[in-house]
Amino acid sequence: MPDREILLNIESYVKELFRTKLNSEVLYHNIRHTVEVVEASNEIGLAENITASDLEILLIASWFHDTGHLHCCAGHEAQSTEYAKNYLKSISYPLNKIEVIVECISATKIPQQPNNKLQEIICDADLHHLGEKDIKERGDLLRQEFELRGIKKISDIEWLSISIEFFNNHHFFTDYAKKHFGIQKEINLDRMKKKLEELIKNRDSNN
Repeated sequence: MPDREILLNIESYVKELFRTKLNSEVLYHNIRHTVEVVEASNEIGLAENITASDLEILLIASWFHDTGHLHCCAGHEAQSTEYAKNYLKSISYPLNKIEVIVECISATKIPQQPNNKLQEIICDADLHHLGEKDIKERGDLLRQEFELRGIKKISDIEWLSISIEFFNNHHFFTDYAKKHFGIQKEINLDRMKKKLEELIKNRDSNN
């Protein structure tokens, strides 16, 4: 089994970071998302039959993977790895395992290009919501976060176009994610396409 004490300490540390340092305008990349990614990583990792040692590494990476959003948006993965390294070195966690954790966090950068099973799992966990039924709610939060952080003001048509392109360019890597999230992802994509067609039709008819 993974070291439960280490994982509980990391969970407490990361939750405190988000509680004390996260800007209120970060509506999506918050502790809720982090906890869901940890849970999804555990679910996929167990289904993919990884070792207990690898599961521990995976869960640690999942806890830290978005801590960089406490400071920045673009390039947040690099900041996330710094949080992970600093904390793990402070508890004398094995350096070779820290390096694997850093690589897992870095692999979540879009476009995802994982190089091994652990990286594939965390990538699938990070975007497993693409295959969830509440994708519109999550997408709305992400859109609001973009706008509040001054990244971009986005129209309904533009947002749907961006989302459809993202869905089309994305694919799950693990067999488990393909099976459990792939079908709903296609349903979500089809709904977005129909909604976009409706918005464009209404726009054109009003011009």
